[in-house]
Amino acid sequence: MTLITSGCTEKSRESENSTVAQASEGVQGIEESSNSKVGVPIDSIVFSRTGALITLKEEEDISQVKISSTNSSTESIDIEKKDSQVFAAFDWEPKNQYKFEVITGDGAKSALEVYAPEKPALKEEYAIELEDVTPGPIDKTSANVEGVTKFSPDSKYLAIGTHGGSLKLIELATGEKVWEKQLVEGIADARIADIEFSKDGKNLIVGEESPDAFIYCFDLNGAEIWKFGAGQDLGSDLDHLPAMKKMKLDSKGNIYVAASRACGYIGEKYKYLGRIYSFDPEGKMRWKFPESELMDIGVTWIDTTPDGKYAVFGTTSFTEGNKWKDGTAHVLDGNTGKEDWNYSIPPLEPFFDYSAIWYSTQITPDGEKLITMASDGRAFLFDNSEIMETGVPEAKWQANISTPILVSGVPIYGSSNYAYIINNTFIFSIGSTFSKDKNNEAPIEHPNGNSLFAYDTDGNLLWKWRLDGYAGECALNDKYLVIPIAQNLVTEDRNVHGVYVFDISKSGGSNSKLVQSYNTEGLTVSADISADGRYIAALEVPARLDDGTVLGDYKVHILT
Repeated sequence: MTLITSGCTEKSRESENSTVAQASEGVQGIEESSNSKVGVPIDSIVFSRTGALITLKEEEDISQVKISSTNSSTESIDIEKKDSQVFAAFDWEPKNQYKFEVITGDGAKSALEVYAPEKPALKEEYAIELEDVTPGPIDKTSANVEGVTKFSPDSKYLAIGTHGGSLKLIELATGEKVWEKQLVEGIADARIADIEFSKDGKNLIVGEESPDAFIYCFDLNGAEIWKFGAGQDLGSDLDHLPAMKKMKLDSKGNIYVAASRACGYIGEKYKYLGRIYSFDPEGKMRWKFPESELMDIGVTWIDTTPDGKYAVFGTTSFTEGNKWKDGTAHVLDGNTGKEDWNYSIPPLEPFFDYSAIWYSTQITPDGEKLITMASDGRAFLFDNSEIMETGVPEAKWQANISTPILVSGVPIYGSSNYAYIINNTFIFSIGSTFSKDKNNEAPIEHPNGNSLFAYDTDGNLLWKWRLDGYAGECALNDKYLVIPIAQNLVTEDRNVHGVYVFDISKSGGSNSKLVQSYNTEGLTVSADISADGRYIAALEVPARLDDGTVLGDYKVHILT
């Protein structure tokens, strides 16, 4: 008897994580195919998003894999390697029966017939242990240990930037470290803030939060090609470090960077500084915005169209009276850095006297539409083409997703975090619940807190999903949305931590779109998906409970 469970067929029990991730598909009797020359038996078959991982009982010279079913023609995949595992990339249909044949160089065959599961599994290939860190308290998301993961465009490498300022390049096939650099050292709050590969995959662009706030360009051998420091503009002290907060590249390799510094209280007012930079692939400054001054406001995000025609960002300061307005979406000419238009979101009175924009200002690849969110729970869509024609900035539609409501006299709201664009779907991520009453904590979670909301171009709600934990920056491609989930500050449910995968191409509601999940003991704060869709990187960080207990470890899970 062979057990089919958690997106896999196996003769030995899979990890508890896989069992939790998907419901059991049932039990199916299987017989090995008879052959005059029988090879090493197949131990398990795990169906992933892009194919199946076949594991043999022991290592063998694998020449070929054949896959057949009653509903499709036989696929033959040349392998030519000695291993106990082989990945066969093919499109499979849920609940169909497939026959897998592994053929060795001397003609020996191993075969197994299995039913594909309803949903694919997430299986850990290996984990990459990171440095020792001091866990933050679990009751404060802003105190979480951080880190960044990014796959190369050819899906051969993974770059990891750590909380302690270390940069690692990992070869995915082996899990081996290609090289490692300690970019920031001996400064408590300094770290790697963001990572991007060049479009051709030959260079690695790295931004840091440090006294210098360097942006680096390395080749794949780890050689430094160029660097630039924003610290010379933004200033620095050890308690208030400048950072290259977010970077984006266009199809020509030009780089756009949002640089910012929280400067602390100057008198009774908290002060921010910010600037946008653009570099060509060789590191030459193309432009900066503003050209001749700093913004007295924070900028934490930037986006650009693939052709580089537009660059967009939002501002935040949590206070009023700045020269540069908070809660303002800015649209720049990506070639010159000159501003095309801006729109300031009015504060949501009587609850707020400011309107901050965090990580949500995004523009569609064709430059037609722009979305953003105010931190008070309001989402907006702008018709960029129409505004460019009329010269009149105004929102096309607004959705009050997690704006304040009164619960037992306490005003609570769900903080707006990230926004994403996948094809013609606009997805807004709502984070933790907060109280606007300084004397009272939120008695319950906001009904729309820790949730995803997806809308179409006209502002119609397509689907929503309750995440049950704090969602960090998601990874996405044309099909998948991968979400890292950390702590829930209100419910304190420790079982929600992990990574969740949505297939946006599937029809139906959110239940049908959620195709995979993988739970971690600690908080999952960062994730990425490889360009070929085969690998997911999930960065787990430890967190400290009130009694001193530490949950989880600092490591990256490589999942298939």
